[in-house]
Amino acid sequence: MHPYASPTYALALSHAGRPVVVPEWGVSVLARPVPVDPIPGHEDGLEDATGIYPLTPLAAAADLFGGLERLRTLGLISVVLVPDPLAGPSLDGLSAAFDLVRPFKSHLTVDPAIGPYSPSRHHAERIRRGHRRCRIDVGPLGPWLEPWGRLYRGLIAHRGVTGVAAFPDRSFEIMASDPALTAFAALVGDRIVGMTLWFAHEGVVYNHLTAVDADGYANGASFALYDSAILHFGGQGVVNLGGGAGVGSGEGGLFAFKRGFANGEVMTLVCGAVLDSARYAALGKGVETGFFPAYRG
Repeated sequence: MHPYASPTYALALSHAGRPVVVPEWGVSVLARPVPVDPIPGHEDGLEDATGIYPLTPLAAAADLFGGLERLRTLGLISVVLVPDPLAGPSLDGLSAAFDLVRPFKSHLTVDPAIGPYSPSRHHAERIRRGHRRCRIDVGPLGPWLEPWGRLYRGLIAHRGVTGVAAFPDRSFEIMASDPALTAFAALVGDRIVGMTLWFAHEGVVYNHLTAVDADGYANGASFALYDSAILHFGGQGVVNLGGGAGVGSGEGGLFAFKRGFANGEVMTLVCGAVLDSARYAALGKGVETGFFPAYRG
């Protein structure tokens, strides 16, 4: 099973919503309360659904219409998700099933079909510096939960991370049980100054999360960590480094950092469907925000 499709991973996201299994899609989604005043007659609250973070790995043969019908019968107002761009249904299939299908965010890749891994000259210099100053260890996350928690809490505070990506410690305890998750730790002396987590599954490797403290940045830990991970997974298929912060096709420091390792690029799509048109219209009050669902704009 794809690591992002497992019920265990969905449970790790329960801080962001209630996991709901969609057998027709081979994945779960997260049901979440709609943050608006209740509609008269529905004072008990309404829910909509969002896909798994960071990507929803819809099965290639997924019954898209059947999954939407299941969510509709559960009383959900809408669903929005970002399918895995390297697997799953075709664009035509997605467009036929969902009301909204549009470009979302560009992801950078290291694709052996394009060519060998060859970081930019800028990155090669910083990679060498990072390896001179840091020792990189590889292993399961479990033994490193304490330093990883420290690093990630620091990232949340420094970057102002909110929403599903603001993982609590309990989420990482759950993720650590998945053997598909590999952790890389950068040490300066005996102290862990940076870590990165990666999932591998059937020819695709996913850069999941990375956190580095001030000492790590000063010693080039990020460069050494990414280089070590890419080399570690060499021969296992396409490496999806992910995108930058926010929405867009390629801006910001994080995207520029990842670009220095990459030789390819793939666009993700955001897919949305209205499941209850009457309630959706009432919640949106006829205002077009350009966001989906509109009432969350």
